[in-house]
Amino acid sequence: PTRELMTIYPNFVAIYDNHYLEFEEIYRDTCILLGALTLKGPRESQIASILEPLEEAMGGRVYLDNNGRFYLRIPGQGKMEMPLVAEGLRKLAMIARLISTGTLLDKGYLFWDEPETNLNPCLIRLVAEVIYHLCQHGIQVFLATHSLFLLRELEILSGNDNFSNVQSNFFALRPTDDGVEVEQGDSVDALQTLTLLDEELAQSDRFMDGV
Repeated sequence: PTRELMTIYPNFVAIYDNHYLEFEEIYRDTCILLGALTLKGPRESQIASILEPLEEAMGGRVYLDNNGRFYLRIPGQGKMEMPLVAEGLRKLAMIARLISTGTLLDKGYLFWDEPETNLNPCLIRLVAEVIYHLCQHGIQVFLATHSLFLLRELEILSGNDNFSNVQSNFFALRPTDDGVEVEQGDSVDALQTLTLLDEELAQSDRFMDGV
């Protein structure tokens, strides 16, 4: 979903199944996945390397209590209710939870609209690395972004030897009189239509003219 679900998770599935709500079914499906049991044993150690940077960024570990509410357990400080956690970090908490339950593991799919939303640049770099780690573990990731910063981070990582086994493809959509034209390439430079780059360059020109 385009918004985080950690705060609306309590009783959401039960209410959705028994009442008419203005939410797409993907909200219900994702809540079910968020409530799944966490992995134990060998598979738990397999995901530890992916979870570690996420938990460091959030300052703690996500857990689901017996009352059906998510908390961020912060070492030495106790637990924090999800509504008190910054929205950008709540989205990271969703990804962390889906990793810890094994949903994002072994030949799965992740469709993520604007991962950079409500995150500072340091955490956007982390998100880019997590995306590539997920790909290494068999997850196919589809991203839609308007962030040149994130796009460049992904391109930088694509040239990293640690991720040489991860294949990347880049797409740009351009409206025309006959519909939407799709451009495709194996690098950002292969695309002719990059509105986010054009606008950033235009802003730089306006800034320099002002100086």
